[in-house]
Amino acid sequence: MPPFLYPVDDGKFERLSGLKQSVPRFRILNSFVWRHKMDWDALGAIAELLGAVAVFMTLVYLAVQLKQNNAFAQAQAMQARTDTQLNMISFVLSDPKYLRSIRKTVSSIAASEKEGLSEEDKATANIILGVMRTTLENTFEQYRKGLIGEDFYQGITVQTIKTFGPAILSQDLWLTPDFKKEIETILISS
Repeated sequence: MPPFLYPVDDGKFERLSGLKQSVPRFRILNSFVWRHKMDWDALGAIAELLGAVAVFMTLVYLAVQLKQNNAFAQAQAMQARTDTQLNMISFVLSDPKYLRSIRKTVSSIAASEKEGLSEEDKATANIILGVMRTTLENTFEQYRKGLIGEDFYQGITVQTIKTFGPAILSQDLWLTPDFKKEIETILISS
């Protein structure tokens, strides 16, 4: 058989012109071409499926990592909050003068005798209450944002506000409106 002649369906031969293939050749070789085309299509489909599985597995991995990172961030926030509370307590207890001044301030406010405080006691109490206010307000903001749990907030922050809230309000310390409202709400409910 000559090199450029291909059999057609009826058994006759036909010459090809240049690179074009005749329709009969395509029909005769159709199963061969289609079979190889299917193989490449199948290979492409398998590669596409593997790519989709890889993307899915990556998304699952990222979801697990995100969950672990959130838990880690919450644990870090809790540790930082605990450290801050301990630092506040350590500051108050670091000097007997601080403890005496805050005790006098709290008891005189409870007895409505604020005028009986010395200027030194008032100044010392302002420093201590400023530290407490900063710590408590920060804890309140973290609680509102969901970074601190209900147990910690109710157990530490609310109890501290019940004890020192009247003194914080009476010393006219700067408070955000939301935190001032929270202190007032806690004091009214206690």
